[in-house]
Order: sequence, then structure tokens, then C-alpha cells
Amino acid sequence: MQPTNKKKQNRQEKQKAISRLKLAGYLVSPPLFVMLLLMVLEAVLAAATTWLVINAGRRVATGHFLLGDLVWIMGAQSASYVAGVISWIFAERAGYRGFGRYMLRFARENRGKVKLLNDRPMREQVEPFLTGETFKCFFDVISELEFSLKLFLGLIFNALVLGAEIDVSLPFAYVGAFTMLLLMQWTLQKPIARAYLENQRMSNRVTAQGYTAWDNIFSGNRYNLRLWLAGFKTRLREALVAQVRAVIAREGMSATSGIVSLAIIFVTMAVVAVHHAADMVFLVALATTLPRQIEMTYELHLLASGWNDFVDVWTRFGGVAANILPQPDENFDDRIKFDRLVLREGGHANVVSSLGDALRIVEARPAGRINVRGANGVGKSSLLASLKTSLKKRAYYWPTSDRLAFRFTSGATPQVETESGEEEEEAVVQSGNETLGFSSGERQLKSLEEIINSTDAQVYLFDEWDANLDAANKAKAEALLDALAKRARVVAISHRDAAG
Repeated sequence: MQPTNKKKQNRQEKQKAISRLKLAGYLVSPPLFVMLLLMVLEAVLAAATTWLVINAGRRVATGHFLLGDLVWIMGAQSASYVAGVISWIFAERAGYRGFGRYMLRFARENRGKVKLLNDRPMREQVEPFLTGETFKCFFDVISELEFSLKLFLGLIFNALVLGAEIDVSLPFAYVGAFTMLLLMQWTLQKPIARAYLENQRMSNRVTAQGYTAWDNIFSGNRYNLRLWLAGFKTRLREALVAQVRAVIAREGMSATSGIVSLAIIFVTMAVVAVHHAADMVFLVALATTLPRQIEMTYELHLLASGWNDFVDVWTRFGGVAANILPQPDENFDDRIKFDRLVLREGGHANVVSSLGDALRIVEARPAGRINVRGANGVGKSSLLASLKTSLKKRAYYWPTSDRLAFRFTSGATPQVETESGEEEEEAVVQSGNETLGFSSGERQLKSLEEIINSTDAQVYLFDEWDANLDAANKAKAEALLDALAKRARVVAISHRDAAG
């Protein structure tokens, strides 16, 4: 029966997994739509500038050029620039909104997966996505979207103007060049994506190694520092090789696309010029478009690079989506040596044989204190994590060496969580009164005081709550735990307890 339940749970977890498309959907918001409208306006104004330049060229050829033509050209192009600048503001707003929605989704889907807390390999894999990689991915996506759409819309509107005012073959030449670039992009998509994915994996390994830099550097231990530096150098070399391969793949594709687009457009322009060789007004108008067409050819080249970079970002986005739902080890409970664990309550010592036994002892009374005892490595901390997983919101869990957020260090006040769980407990505020200078013992005592005064759980699970306390502070903490045990169940692992 148990394997069947595990399979059912795994299926449910997989159903919750998010796709890259849905993750990117977090960017869809009113600021994004405003950004798109401004980008269309920017492209239309740029195309209007091209139209004004062509007509100014014709007027020069017939001797009717006026200063007002320059004013109109300058005004249209300046307005295009302004629209582009404003669009970036709304792009940033969309990026922050998307990242915020991702973090809330991650918190909602993973809260309560206590068994992942001390899973170091999984932590090394997932934590970089929370500490920077996902933030960078969201803004890379919005940046690439803005950049590529700007080029794409500008090329479309300018090509239409060139077709209407110069020759109908010019838009087809740009369509042909763009199709050729997309074909090249599609053909080389998989090898480029593999290079990007490997680059991301190696970069994350370097980042994860950096998380341990503080301890190994400031501890002053030469032995540990040498080991850390050796590991860091190895990962740095591997990341460099992966980065170089990704750059070669990207830039090689970009250079090839630039040469192809340049050849197609300039051959078309040469044919058009030869066909209208006798028409001086036409040739002057065509000559006035040369700077714009050279710019458009370069933009085709940039668009190919943009799409190539978009493949990079989209591949990395896949890494974000794949790690939004990390899975605990199915064999977590099997590592607990229940026959060597003792739950001592007052003068009674209970040897437990399973997680169910431990739960029955904990739930036998509404209040009172239980001390978990056992030798190192028998699974005392793992038992507390399993109890929290079973008790869910009824229990408050305080792990050893925690990085939990507390009001006395951040000044944040959590919002009340709704019954539906849709609104998360948010403490995303800017602290104006951060308190610094606490020793580890003082911080531990203040954390314990805040837990007792600010939470109302049925069961409290404390792992090595007295690890950093001196004798005086330990006595204060003992008094706090005894007071808490009068209103709730307290299950504690003491740093100083004997195996007993």
C-alpha cells in the first residue's frame, strides 16, 4: 500500500511542475502591454522618418528642399527615441512583477518540504536559482524580448515604406533574408542550446562554491582554505571552458547570419539600381535610403544574434522551471535508526520503533516537554524533520544553524496568511532598524523569545536550541522552554544531552 501512495504522490508532484511557457507567462501583465504599444509607436515613428527622408531626397533632386523637411525628420526620429526609452521603464516593471510571482509560486509549492532543508546536493542545485539566476533569467527574457521586437517591428515598418516608395522587391528581400536566418537558427538550435545549458550548469557550480567562501576564508584555517581554493579553481576552469564554447556557438552563428543578410539585401539593391539607371530622381531617393538600409541590414544581423541569445535565455529558463519543484529523498525516513532513539518525558524513556510511534507519543498530550536523545548519526534531526512533515502547520520547526527570518534582525512584520493559502506570508519590506552586533548566543536567545511570543503552534520542534548558549543564557532559555511546555508540546534536541 505504501509504494502505491508514493507513486500517487509523485504523479501529483509532476502535475504541479511548471513549464517554461507558463513561467514566462508570469511576465504577462499591464506593464508588458504598455511596453508593446510603445514599441509599436517607436517603430511607426522610425518608419515615418524613413518616409520623410525619401521625400526630402526627391525634393532635393527637383530643387524644392526646405528647412522644414529637416525639422520634421528630426522631430519624428526624436519622438521614436523617447518612445523607446519609456518602453524600457515598463519592461522593468514587467520583469519585477514576473520574478515576484515566481518567488511566491516557489514558496507556495515548497513550504513544508522540511526534508529538503539539509539536503546539500539538492540545495546546491536549486539555491542558485533563488539567489540570482532566476532574477537574471526574468530580466534577460524581458530584455531579449524588448530588443528583438524592437528590431523586428522596425524592420517590418521600414521595409513596407521602402516597398511603397522605392521598389516592391525590397520588402521581399528582407523577408527572404530573415527566413534564411530563421532556417539557420532552427538548424543549429539543438547544439547551441546544449552549449548554453552546459554553460548554465557550470556557472551554477561556481556560484554554489561561492556560498562557502565566507566560512573558509574568515575561519583562518589554512587547511580548509586550501581545499576550498582547489575546488573553486577546478570549477572555475570548467565554467570557463563551457562559457567559451557557448560564446563560440553564439558568435559564429551571428557572424554567418550577418554575411548572409548583407549579401541578399545588397544584391537586391544593385538589381533595383540597374533597373532604374535612367531615372535620376529615383536614384537620388534610393541613395538617401542607403544609410537606413545599411542600418537595417545590421539590424537583421542583430536580430539573428538576438534570437540566438533568446535560445540561450529560453534554455536557462528551462532550468528555472525544472527546479521550481525540488523533490525530497523518498528514503529519508529509512535513514533514521529508530531502535537507537529515545524520547524522554519526565522520568519516562520511550524507545520508538517508527515515525508512527514518535507521532503517538508527541500527540498523546496537549502540552509537556519531550527530549530526543541518541548518539550522533542515529537520526535525531531527521526525526524532527519527519515530524514537521507529518504535523504540517500544527508544528513550528526551528532547525539547527538556521537562517530563518526574525523581526528583531530585519524589522519585517509578516502578513496574516489566509485559509486558502493563496496569499503568502510576505515579509518583503525594507528594514529601517536592522539590529547588528548580536553574538550567536544572544541571537539564539532572542530568536527563541520571538518564537514563543509571536507564534501559536500546537507542537514545537527545536533542534539543538542550546548549541551556542553559555550557562547563564541556557538557564534563561530553559525557563522559556518550561513556560512554553505549559501551553504546547515541546520536542527538543539538546546540544548538551547525553545519549542516555
